[in-house]
Amino acid sequence: MPTYPYISGQGAVVQTFTRLRSGVPPRVDAGYLQRANIAPANESYIISIIRFLGLIDEDGTPVPDNTQFLYGHDEAFKAGIEDRLRATYSQLFGEMGDAALEADKGVLTHWFRMIDKSSEVVGQRQAATFQTLAALAGHGDLPTVRTNTTKKTAAAPNGTIKKNTAKKTAVKKTPDVPGGDGGGQIKGQDAQGVGLTVRIEVNLPPGGDADTYDSIFASIKKHLMS
Repeated sequence: MPTYPYISGQGAVVQTFTRLRSGVPPRVDAGYLQRANIAPANESYIISIIRFLGLIDEDGTPVPDNTQFLYGHDEAFKAGIEDRLRATYSQLFGEMGDAALEADKGVLTHWFRMIDKSSEVVGQRQAATFQTLAALAGHGDLPTVRTNTTKKTAAAPNGTIKKNTAKKTAVKKTPDVPGGDGGGQIKGQDAQGVGLTVRIEVNLPPGGDADTYDSIFASIKKHLMS
């Protein structure tokens, strides 16, 4: 088993320390991380990291002397993280000195693989984990923390919803005329009727000759258009 801890998603390391800075629980275990939705299914990797740094004991109980910096301001927090790094990664600092805090990932990967005899993937994760901890101490950029977002239903363009509307044809009403045919009746010459469009589809038989087609259209004209 590798000596130095690691995890695949470095954002979980940042989330863990952000959570711990808001309040250190009596015990840091898988249940604590699950309730905070940190590193789902990878809680053991986070626990191994904070245990390696000496922040908790084997039972998950915080070590008071090593966690005081979690209650301080930003500069005190960064200094506290760096102190824990120098204490727990002492061999790395012994060989690289202060340059370890700014070392390239490739250089760190080679060092961890050489010391732990780890695979390429594990070595890269060990290097990335150290770099994330160094970034928390103020050396380098912190990784992006993924957040769960709720998808919203796409709205219609310009926020408008089209409605199907039916056009109504107005019918003019002839005013009452004394002595007329009757008040309020609709006069044929003044009334505007409702238009009606009929669509007819004709399926012509394949292979038919001209006489067949002429007969079909003649029948349509006679019965529907006359």
